[in-house]
Amino acid sequence: MMQHILKIVGLFVILLSFSCSSDKFPGFKKGENDVYYKVHHRGNDTTHPQLDEFVVVEMDYGLEDSVLFSSKNLDKPLRFIMIEPMFPGDVYEGLKLMSIGDSMSFAVVADSFYIKTAKFKNVPDFVVPGSPMYYHVKLTNILSEEEFKLELEKERDSLKNLEKETLAKYVAKNNITVQPEQSGLYFIPIEPGKGKKPDTGDMCQVVMEVKQIDGKLLFSNLDTRPMDVEFGKNFDTKGFMEGLSMLRVGGKAHLIVPYQIGVGESGRELVPPFTTILYELELQKIKTVAEVRKERAERKKALEDEKQRFKEAESAKIDAYIKGNNIKEKPTETGLYYIEIEEGSGEHPVKGETVVVHYIASRTDGFLIQDSYKLDQPAIFIIGQGMVFAGWEEAVLLMKKGGKAKIIVPSSLAYRARGNGAEVGPYEPLVFELELLENE
Repeated sequence: MMQHILKIVGLFVILLSFSCSSDKFPGFKKGENDVYYKVHHRGNDTTHPQLDEFVVVEMDYGLEDSVLFSSKNLDKPLRFIMIEPMFPGDVYEGLKLMSIGDSMSFAVVADSFYIKTAKFKNVPDFVVPGSPMYYHVKLTNILSEEEFKLELEKERDSLKNLEKETLAKYVAKNNITVQPEQSGLYFIPIEPGKGKKPDTGDMCQVVMEVKQIDGKLLFSNLDTRPMDVEFGKNFDTKGFMEGLSMLRVGGKAHLIVPYQIGVGESGRELVPPFTTILYELELQKIKTVAEVRKERAERKKALEDEKQRFKEAESAKIDAYIKGNNIKEKPTETGLYYIEIEEGSGEHPVKGETVVVHYIASRTDGFLIQDSYKLDQPAIFIIGQGMVFAGWEEAVLLMKKGGKAKIIVPSSLAYRARGNGAEVGPYEPLVFELELLENE
């Protein structure tokens, strides 16, 4: 739950404000502008943060029974700029009461956090409206804009030096004797190759494995088909393209790409700033763009032809299953076959109701896909919201509580041309045994 909330709200929530109602919070004093606070420790400093200064804090906040955020989980100190208070009693109002070394707690109404700060349309179900939210703050420093920029610069220099040391240790540990290129790239041949080198506009078919210098795997297509890379266009990193330019067809090499020709000072998604990247790269073929486009078109046509064969075979699969199981029922207008086993009692479900359904899913050839009885996990869904495919909804509307039925679902009411993984191909008809446990 906590991770879900943080993903939706994001780290920015700590920079925004928490409005506070006029309700009293036991154990908290009420200050100016509706700030409810509790002092845990006072430092020796008397300076308070001012507008446009940066505060460095240790902070966590949450409900009475759960922590939603803690700066202990960050890899660097939590810092943010002081702005004009957004609401009476918000976090900026509270920070105005603090000096360096102070530790204080503040109380706000949880509704304000979710509705006004996190921009939820409604307060989550697990939050009691009007209940308190607490956040606990230790103010460790106050920085001017110039001091803040200097700190950032020191951190950047520290990360640069650390990565430089990490790279040097890697080179020494792996007995790498080649000298880096002028750009900083280490190109370490594995196989020389005998074909041509790539030129601008060539389409290079490559296989590669990409790792961080600490060994974390980022990408690999060593066990799949080659990737098409147009030489001369931006792709991944400058270091990669430089290394590719040094390969001949059939050649392999290790590339060590330092951050300045790699992920840079900002990093990339999932890759931290100032990180050295390692490539194991093989150039298998060089083709023209026209050749690659032709191959892609041929692959696309082959897939479409295969899907058409599945589509043409669907009717035969359904007919064979009906004949083999002596089914006399006729399909509904949509093509669904509904075979009632037990009638059940009570009213039929209607759209908007929540239903609980046990099921056994299989293909018409008898292959078992899933059995909710064995998993002890019946399906729970609201009718009419598209939470399950159309064939299920149509069938459940025909059932009563306690009722059981078998249905034959054509692909048009299930997964259609896309299929669903390896077990359900394109245009695959499905068979379900259903039991309606609850509807309300």
